[in-house]
Amino acid sequence: MSQAKDVMSTFLFTVDPDDTIETAISLMLKHGLSGLPVLDMTGHLLGIVSEFDLLDLVWDPQTSKDKVYHYMTREVHRVDENEDLSAVAELFRILSIRRLPVMQGDKLVGVISRHDLLRYVCKVREQGAAIAPPMSIPLEMPLGGPAGV
Repeated sequence: MSQAKDVMSTFLFTVDPDDTIETAISLMLKHGLSGLPVLDMTGHLLGIVSEFDLLDLVWDPQTSKDKVYHYMTREVHRVDENEDLSAVAELFRILSIRRLPVMQGDKLVGVISRHDLLRYVCKVREQGAAIAPPMSIPLEMPLGGPAGV
């Protein structure tokens, strides 16, 4: 069974909470990222700053020198590196988020995105291997499939 550590990105771009929003935006645009982990000086995960967090900047151009900690999401869902991929997929579905920090104890070791997960699915299917079924059945879908099928 595949785990988060098998799919996660380990080449990480991160920001410090005292970095400017301008710095965070520049990193995201330069590297095609939609969010960045925010780490303190000891490498402890404090939060994530994402494109969504920065939407208010459209209305106030004077904010470019504001600090990341003013905008970051502090309550961050995270997964253990050994988390089963079906559980990761379920979190993406339920929480409607784009990325999850992957932890080894209290240390950030990677980030897994919806994109990473979909790329993995395609790779596995190309190899003809089976992917584990989801851990739960969506509540919107009654057992036996949609009505009339």
